[in-house]
Amino acid sequence: MAERHPESTGGITDAPRSESRRESKSSPYLTLQRVPHLRNPVLVMAFEGWNDSGEAASTAAQLLISDWDGSRFASVDPEEFFVFTETRPHVRLNRRGRRRIEWPSNEFFACIDPDPSPDARDIIVLLGSEPDLRWRTFSDIVLDVARRAGVQLVVGLGALDADVPHTMPPVVSGSVSNAELHPLLKSLGMKPSKYEGPTGIVGVLTSRFSSAGFPTLSLWGHSPHYISASPNPVVASRIIHELGTVLRLSLDTEQLDESAARFDEQVREAVSKDPEAMAYVRDLERRVQEDGDDDAPRASGGAAELPSPSAMVDYLEEFLRKQRREPGNQ
Repeated sequence: MAERHPESTGGITDAPRSESRRESKSSPYLTLQRVPHLRNPVLVMAFEGWNDSGEAASTAAQLLISDWDGSRFASVDPEEFFVFTETRPHVRLNRRGRRRIEWPSNEFFACIDPDPSPDARDIIVLLGSEPDLRWRTFSDIVLDVARRAGVQLVVGLGALDADVPHTMPPVVSGSVSNAELHPLLKSLGMKPSKYEGPTGIVGVLTSRFSSAGFPTLSLWGHSPHYISASPNPVVASRIIHELGTVLRLSLDTEQLDESAARFDEQVREAVSKDPEAMAYVRDLERRVQEDGDDDAPRASGGAAELPSPSAMVDYLEEFLRKQRREPGNQ
């Protein structure tokens, strides 16, 4: 079993200075400002990049941080985990017009459930960019932070390109490991994943936590592979609603839901103006209906099945860009 720490009914408190100094030395790549003391803590992880089609998973995680006023308490030094010619830092201008560099980041936020009950579940959100290098070392750091904070359940969020039409409600598939170790997972009826193939940092981390004895849950949103616009609020909204249901969280999703409705309307309008796109979507609908109660929608196996794929994607992208530039569509 993974090491567990006693539960606390308090909010975030700073660790004793001597303990904080000692613990921060356990990894030279971890900046640990304080050790959060949380109620029944759950770790939720999302990463931009390969695991995050349409930035849906990271958008869902950002909503959780924003809605619960998440406070950053730890971060991972990007120097050892990124190839900056591949994942480049960005130059930003502040309000005074001064330039600053934003480096790829991976940060931990403590989010306190507004429910004062000791049975409430506070959330740690790990949000950042998928590392380029040293995934095993990175996984050890994340596992170390989770143990220090007394995490009881680990949830990995992702989004993938799939052969699904935008005209049907978005799908979120899930899998679990060590479900018998946590009451929230026992009743879900989910099974361990049978996926075989390339994986990302979400898959690596959930596997690492599972091997360490933690109950783990993976939730993956399925994005229509012919819509590459980011962010995709439709899939993000579906992911956050599924997460809220599973963890029994009270979240304000009104703004994201409104963005999802506008986005869906824009995509439908764009597709309706392209006969080739409409024909492809109708074919997808037919295939999904024929699959019936089979497994979750397949990940997109390639664009060869899509008639004029580049033209279709470019058309949708340009249409959505124009929509966003018009007044009232911000």
